[in-house]
Amino acid sequence: ALGLNQTRSDSSAVSGDITVGVLDPKTTGPFSLIQVTDMNAAPAGRWADLKTRVLSAIAMVAVGVVEIWLGGWAFAAMWLGLALAAAVQLFVIGKRQRSGQYAGRGPLIQISILLLGGLATTQYVVRAPQASAPGLLAAEPFSESALATARADGKPTFLYFTADWCLTCKVNERVAIEREDVRQAFGQAGVTVLVGDWTRRDPAITRFLTSQGAAGVPLYLWYPAGSGPARQLPQVLGPASLVDLAREKN
Repeated sequence: ALGLNQTRSDSSAVSGDITVGVLDPKTTGPFSLIQVTDMNAAPAGRWADLKTRVLSAIAMVAVGVVEIWLGGWAFAAMWLGLALAAAVQLFVIGKRQRSGQYAGRGPLIQISILLLGGLATTQYVVRAPQASAPGLLAAEPFSESALATARADGKPTFLYFTADWCLTCKVNERVAIEREDVRQAFGQAGVTVLVGDWTRRDPAITRFLTSQGAAGVPLYLWYPAGSGPARQLPQVLGPASLVDLAREKN
């Protein structure tokens, strides 16, 4: 996606910075911005111009790769197409500025319409999340009834919430959750594992997260054996965090 930070000088010209943003298809909001160039900056020679162009190209490639990873080819193609159309409008603005003309609001309005249209259609082109392969812990899908059943059994329960687009979640799963020593420790302690997938912001999971005071994922809850209250774990888990919890209850 592209953005324009607009300011006005004494000569009534409009100057602005072109910003490249990566749009998260699950939240329809930008999570990173990369400032590329200032359309009204004074020329600094061929080398500076070449460096700006190279950095802009690298930024666009990086955005494209992330968009494909997050939302699939259709999502990436749509937003890169909208970004290209917005870039054309920004080029028109810059050309008018260089000729001493006031760019007017027309191009900015057209860019806004493009972005709003993209936001409105994002949900129809984002790829559906792929079904997760069974993990080492053989976690069961979260539901209020599943949690109630696990707690009624009196066994310790580990409940965690994740999403395909959550980098912290995926790092924790690789480093601290999907481990052989965790599987063995949980098996010895009889731990029930439940997982909630918030990739598509399931309303039931959202309500549960809210009830726990969490604005999003990751969220990790440890229910001890018996009927004790849940313990909310840190958002960043260590390799031995879950093993230590399981052994505490043995």
